[in-house]
Amino acid sequence: MKRIVKMKDVTFDASLFENYQSGTVLDNLLCSYKGLPKGVNYMIIGDPGVGKTTIILDLVSSIARQQPATRILFISAEMNEIDLAIYVQRYPKFGDINILFVEPDINDYTHHLQQIEEVLQQGWDIVAIDSFHELQGIVKEEENITMRQAENKLLSMIKRHNKGENDAHTNTTFLTIQQVTKRGAFIGTNRLKHMITAMMELRLDNPKNVYSDRYVVFSKHRRGDVGVKLYYSLSCTGDVYYDEQRYLQDMQLRALQSNVSSQLRDFATQFERLFNNEINQ
Repeated sequence: MKRIVKMKDVTFDASLFENYQSGTVLDNLLCSYKGLPKGVNYMIIGDPGVGKTTIILDLVSSIARQQPATRILFISAEMNEIDLAIYVQRYPKFGDINILFVEPDINDYTHHLQQIEEVLQQGWDIVAIDSFHELQGIVKEEENITMRQAENKLLSMIKRHNKGENDAHTNTTFLTIQQVTKRGAFIGTNRLKHMITAMMELRLDNPKNVYSDRYVVFSKHRRGDVGVKLYYSLSCTGDVYYDEQRYLQDMQLRALQSNVSSQLRDFATQFERLFNNEINQ
């Protein structure tokens, strides 16, 4: 039976709330107190061709560049070494990331779930997975279980490492790319949705035009704001380009709109009081 606690009696190491910094404006969206938090689960979805893998690899590579002691692992269940070699040509910093390739092989009877658990047990600060759905399918086939059971196994594994149940006692943060339907909707059960700290969406201004402007936006966020757009470009070599000026202008506009709305509410409240006073007199 679960014990009942009061949060005032629960203590944490202060370092748990020291975020990972990428040194880019994306840090402002990742958390209200800037950066990528520890021991959380961020899921990334988006339109085809928006660069989900590129954005995540750029993020963790930038964090590694800013904080070299950060232990980062990328689990690739969709691309092999040759596929990722193309990315490294455009973004050389990706070449320094630790990668675990998970590929089903009819001649290999080793269960990848066991291998992943053994590697994660070492204790990693950040683990990126591309993609959850593909990894879930591999686990389903190799373990001869249902997709629901495979999801449960993966989520249980993620939860353990969020809590630091590994050899290094590290509260692991997971960045998980997830596939979407043709309409761009999230694929997964309600349990998977509830496990997510934040949902990062990568979208196109015009979903029918892959060359239209691209932006990052959070549709769910327990650590930050939702609905704030950050536009980016993948045309640069070396680093993803984030349009910081456009972001700052949008934030100023949001602040102005919020201020005007607050003033209108105050005016409406004052008017209502005056109107009620007149009636009561």
